[in-house]
Amino acid sequence: MKYLCVALSFLAASVISGCTRETDSMEPGVLVSAEWLLNHSQDPGLVLLHSGTAELFDTLHIPGARLIDPYSFTVNTERNRNEMPPVDSIVDLLRKAGVNQDSRIVLYHEDIGLLNRTARVFLTLDHLGLGGQTVVLSGGLTAWLEEGYETADVLTDFPAGNFEVIEVKETFITAAELDQQRWSNRQVLIDARSDEEYYGALESEEDTLEGGHIEGAYSLSFLKLTYDDSPYLFKSDIELVELFSRTEMDPAKVSLLYCNSGIKGSLNYLTARHLGYPVLLYDGSYEEWEELDMPVTRPVLIPDKRE
Repeated sequence: MKYLCVALSFLAASVISGCTRETDSMEPGVLVSAEWLLNHSQDPGLVLLHSGTAELFDTLHIPGARLIDPYSFTVNTERNRNEMPPVDSIVDLLRKAGVNQDSRIVLYHEDIGLLNRTARVFLTLDHLGLGGQTVVLSGGLTAWLEEGYETADVLTDFPAGNFEVIEVKETFITAAELDQQRWSNRQVLIDARSDEEYYGALESEEDTLEGGHIEGAYSLSFLKLTYDDSPYLFKSDIELVELFSRTEMDPAKVSLLYCNSGIKGSLNYLTARHLGYPVLLYDGSYEEWEELDMPVTRPVLIPDKRE
């Protein structure tokens, strides 16, 4: 309970909004509403990035948007999936999208299938020092359409950007660092995968399926951050803070996140950044951790399936 009180006090003192179903007039954290975007769409220096496919973008997008491919913001290596590409290649992608040094960036996903990938794009921008200049449209294109706002099928010409990396932000944690820090009272380790992945999805005591989680990790599935009936839309700030508090997350601790390969955990990263919680992502995640034969808790019965 003390963590919830601390977190709620922190939330009340912070300037955050935009992720709730209700509209308000406060300045946003990272997540913003469709109404906020409508009101700020003509702001000088605003760069609106449509995270999706050319197939849809060429026929339907928010006016003024520019297309980015979220899959271009990760690479697969011989060792791990979904790793951060070389910085130079990301800078090139952003310049082609017209991002300048002083741009105010708004990201939105074209459908629910790209929500996690779009969160990964945010994480990448944060890594390159653009996090303070970037917001994400909660609900993406779907929320925009539900409000009945104008759409476009005409592509907008724009000049190439001049963005350069001034300083890379500490965003990631390695397996060795995680192993040293996961029991610290100044950090909390969070598994962002589904309950079935975290617990191992055992159906009975006799089941010997592989699975489990990093030893010492709490479970906060990325699936719980959005509404069940509107999975493209983030829950309210108060609901998110309550979820965080159940896993010992609070603004006084650094949350160490992981998933399978760094994509699902990016949604937790985005949400933590929105609420102002210190956060790092273990990019190698559970796949690398198992490959390194590091300590894990093997499958147990999911709590609601125990007698």
